[in-house]
Amino acid sequence: MIKINSIYDLNNYNFENFKFIINDNNVQINNSKEKCNITIEYNTNKILKTIETIEKLTGLKIQLSSISSDELLSFIENKGFSKTLWNPIGKAMHQYNMIEEGDRVAVGVSGGKDSLTVLNALVRIQKISKVNFEIIPIHIHPVEEGSKYGDIIEYCKNLGLTLQVFETTLSEMLFENKDIKNPCFLCARIRRGLLYRVMKEQNINKLALGHHKDDIIETFLLNVFYQGNMNVMKPKYISEEYGVTVIRPLAFVEEKDTIKYSKKLNLPILPNECPYETSDNSRRLKVKNIIKEISQENPEIRSVILNSIKELLY
Repeated sequence: MIKINSIYDLNNYNFENFKFIINDNNVQINNSKEKCNITIEYNTNKILKTIETIEKLTGLKIQLSSISSDELLSFIENKGFSKTLWNPIGKAMHQYNMIEEGDRVAVGVSGGKDSLTVLNALVRIQKISKVNFEIIPIHIHPVEEGSKYGDIIEYCKNLGLTLQVFETTLSEMLFENKDIKNPCFLCARIRRGLLYRVMKEQNINKLALGHHKDDIIETFLLNVFYQGNMNVMKPKYISEEYGVTVIRPLAFVEEKDTIKYSKKLNLPILPNECPYETSDNSRRLKVKNIIKEISQENPEIRSVILNSIKELLY
């Protein structure tokens, strides 16, 4: 992948058997292997479309350092995601009345595919709806992992947002204490507590999280199998302890679709360094594999499970 500030940064750039020549209103691609030239016309208001064409023709992955406000919506929506992302997100937002006039919405940006997808979704809603609300992206970062969030800061700037970063010693608290039996639960609780504290200090009334359909059904089955209860991860609820509303706009979106979306847009995903995420002892991973196996026989199993517990989601 190459990062560029403008299309002119590609001038005289070589990639495999391609060489790019940039003129005032077109991009010339010289293919030394096929001994042919391709010319692409462009204008300054449609740079993203030009980049998409270049990627298709050459395979070169290009990331633009800044996106104009005119093209931002086009970049976020992309193509082919109406049915899998925007329609189910819109349905969840409407069904649970997630966003209201004057809301100040914090977005828990972990740096993963789901939280970045939620961030994009809220920016999209902000642009296409008549509801006035504010978006405040917040990142809780373990100091042990170093300062690896620079790309996310830049990405938020492209969206017209400022990422707030709060560093913590989560890894030291969780993984050096062998008496902690469920570090994943405690990790989530600590992160959430930090977010709630920041929200209270800044008078933020809602928190958007990146949990999707798979997370909801996996959590439900985990509670049934291991806790003997039917507690669920609700698309919207009020935290009585902190007095803030938590929303999950991806409640009807499947994980496979956030994966496709994040890859298509080359989102700046932080590497996941959690040792429990892929551990053989991970109960969530076991449940995830069970669902994956059943889905081979019934591809709609996730929707079937979610529909069976819909009354519990309110």
